[in-house]
Amino acid sequence: MKKIKHIKIDQIRFNIPIIRGSATNVGEPEEIKAVNRLFHFRKLFGAPVRKPTGKNGYTNSILWGTTEQGGLISVMYNPQRIDMGILVDFTSTGKILYEHLCQVNNIEFNWRKIITKIYQKFQGHTSRIDVAIDFINFGYSVNTIYEKLFFNKYVFLNPVKQKINFKRIQHIGRSTKVNTLYVGSRLSDGFLRIYDKKLEQINNKGVFHSLANQCNDWVRVEGKFKNRECHDMGAMVSTLTTDKIDTYLASYIFKHWKLVSVYDKEKEED
Repeated sequence: MKKIKHIKIDQIRFNIPIIRGSATNVGEPEEIKAVNRLFHFRKLFGAPVRKPTGKNGYTNSILWGTTEQGGLISVMYNPQRIDMGILVDFTSTGKILYEHLCQVNNIEFNWRKIITKIYQKFQGHTSRIDVAIDFINFGYSVNTIYEKLFFNKYVFLNPVKQKINFKRIQHIGRSTKVNTLYVGSRLSDGFLRIYDKKLEQINNKGVFHSLANQCNDWVRVEGKFKNRECHDMGAMVSTLTTDKIDTYLASYIFKHWKLVSVYDKEKEED
């Protein structure tokens, strides 16, 4: 099987402001109708499920896709707190389902254009973006990366080219084999996860279970961005004129976490 490198948005969340006066204590904000039109939710999913619950301070949810897991795509608001705006949350599975249904129904979906409309038409922003880079059949191993980090043969550099302390790198594994690395804190605006995607898909019988069984190895590098980092990323994408945004997305990961060999780093410093 040939090498495959794929860069994509894995999960995304939008925040859209509510214009004062468009929401009441009993009715839904008018912006929700505009959101449904933007994403063609009703055409793709039919009738949604409404629940008087939410998360992150939101109290009302409109769920698209499935109700068993709380909604693969959720549109949330709080009529008592219109300053919080509307939260549109695509889970990873929800985004895959949405893209599939768009293709089946001949509806164009273009994440660069969608992000641009959120920023420029709705005056909103992205509040979470997970960027995933898949390396399939490259011969990469999470365990090997961890061992080289442990023995100081590899180091991660931060945006100002300083070494990230090994204590900030956590790992998960079975027996003596590491299959997941975490760099940084989940509470920070930027968080890195590197894991064995082949193992994850096989164990969980995931959406890409068949591909996982066929490939030799599959390592995923996943940068999770929120708050200011995410706002800036979305703002940058909204100014692009090309739909090929992969390079720009990947640059945010490599800017925050650059993995280099100690030998190469020492050569640069000489």
